[in-house]
Amino acid sequence: MPYQKLLVAYDGSEQSIRALKTGIDMAATWKARLDVLHVYEIPVMIVGEAMVQPPVESSVAVVEEADNLAAEARSLIAAVPDVNAEVQVLQGNPGKTILEQAEELGSDLIIIGSRGLGGIKEFFLGSVSHHVIQHAKVPIHVVK
Repeated sequence: MPYQKLLVAYDGSEQSIRALKTGIDMAATWKARLDVLHVYEIPVMIVGEAMVQPPVESSVAVVEEADNLAAEARSLIAAVPDVNAEVQVLQGNPGKTILEQAEELGSDLIIIGSRGLGGIKEFFLGSVSHHVIQHAKVPIHVVK
C-alpha cells in the first residue's frame, strides 16, 4: 500500500525543491496528504558564558525569508491540481522539529533533500538530513 501522509522538509535549496516536486508527484499519484515544513532558526551567538541575540532586524529578515520560502512552496504545489497539501513554517532546530512534526502529523514517509542550505553551519553542526535519517521512526526518501 502506498504512503498516505507525506512530510517534505523544505528550505528552498535545489535539493529541497526536487524533494518537494517528488512529494507533490507522490501525493498526486497516491492521493496522499502532503505536509510541507520549513523550519527556521534564529541564530544565537555565545560570547563567553552569555548568549547574545542578534539585532531585531536580522531576526525579522529570517522570518520574512521563511514566509517567502513558504509562498514559493505553495506556488509549486498550486501548479499540480488536486493535491491535498498544507505548508507550515515553524521556528526551532530543523532536524528535531522535522521529526517532532512527522510524529505529530502521523506522517508515514519523510521526504528530504540530501543537502540543504547549511553551508559552513552544516560542516560544524552536522547535516539536518543526516540527523533526520539517523533518528526517524518512519521511512525516509532522500532526494539528491
